[in-house]
Amino acid sequence: MNKKELRRKRTGRIARAKRRKRRKRIILIKRLSFVAALLVGLAGAGLIIYNSMPETKISKQLKEANAYIETQDYDDAIASCEEALKIDSTSVEVYRAMAGAYLTKEDHTAAEQILYQGWETTQDESLLQYYCTVILNEVVEEINDQNCSLETLDKCVSALEKAPDNEDAFQLLDACYTRLFTEETDIGRMLCNTEEGCSFNKYQDIMLKMLLIYETSPSERLKEQIIRFAVPGETEISLEVSHLQEYQELLTRIGQVGGDEQTAQLSACTAKAIEMQEFFKEAFQIFESGDFAPIKEFMNTEKYISLRDEFLNGTMEYWKGETYIPVSREKMRFIKEDDGWKFAFADYEECGNASAVVNLWSAKHEDDGVQRLCISYEPVSENGEYYPHTTYEVIYLYSNVQVGRDNYVPQMNYRFETRVETQEGTVTELIGDWGGEHEWTMEF
Repeated sequence: MNKKELRRKRTGRIARAKRRKRRKRIILIKRLSFVAALLVGLAGAGLIIYNSMPETKISKQLKEANAYIETQDYDDAIASCEEALKIDSTSVEVYRAMAGAYLTKEDHTAAEQILYQGWETTQDESLLQYYCTVILNEVVEEINDQNCSLETLDKCVSALEKAPDNEDAFQLLDACYTRLFTEETDIGRMLCNTEEGCSFNKYQDIMLKMLLIYETSPSERLKEQIIRFAVPGETEISLEVSHLQEYQELLTRIGQVGGDEQTAQLSACTAKAIEMQEFFKEAFQIFESGDFAPIKEFMNTEKYISLRDEFLNGTMEYWKGETYIPVSREKMRFIKEDDGWKFAFADYEECGNASAVVNLWSAKHEDDGVQRLCISYEPVSENGEYYPHTTYEVIYLYSNVQVGRDNYVPQMNYRFETRVETQEGTVTELIGDWGGEHEWTMEF
């Protein structure tokens, strides 16, 4: 092999070596580029995964909510919390933040609802405590502002419904009783129909709530409060007659819990009032029919006579009255006296002329040793005003009855009197021996 061929071979080897080296460098560069790209991709994927984690999303929504609260955009803050709850409905932090936003915008009802919803969902005791605190803070504010009402009392009981051993709720129950059911505030009259409406149904709802709490979580402390609130007035309670039966049933339930002597006596007093209402239904029906004659038989019943005699002899239990004792179907009062509770139905004027009234008479009036028997009726005013005011009065008495021209015979007979009062005076029609053989009429 000559020199020329040797140089050609050497040159070829060198060229091939350079090509191999260049290929290796290209492969290395490609590999490095791939690795770099892979690392960049992994880093991006990690960021995506981090940003999509629930905790991160909730944290972002809470930051937004806080920012909105700082700018007083409370609705947007609440919306951010709602979005956070869609991500995780068990986030205690979100429920607290959302309630805070509602409280800041002074929507206490919504704050209470979201806190209770949060507690139901998470069973986190801190949310339940927060819920009770929000309610009881309202109670304190209303008491301090002299605005304590049955609604205030209801809020206390609502707190006890969720936390039966809440110490603050028990203390505020005491404060509510002092504000509501003392002689000075006379709140007992709120249970009767007033311009603001009748409050009995609200009172009854509260008492039934307390009884239900006791049934599920009995405690001596709660029982004491139930017995205490069973009497909504220290010395007097005003009540619509239509609620008598409901109040009696409520007192009966309280008695089953373990009522005291006062509630037992008030229960007996209420039962007596219901009995009298039932008995006098017939008298109302007779007078309202316009045919008054059957009232003679009613007033001569053993029951009516015994009622008259009990009043005359001072042996009547529970029913308070003297001489003309009204029976109405509208309002009544329970009055606490030294010997216990008594009831009295409202008279015509106390009913505001809007209700008919039957009057049982207990005036001691004897004719030749025979006690008179009397009953009267005052119908509803025709125009809502007192005048003209009509009274129908029936008396069964022993007196002289004119028999013939100049002959007078003493005998039992009925006298029926109709009086119509006006602002100008009173016109009276008197019928002697009413319905008898020797009936006579006089007007004056």
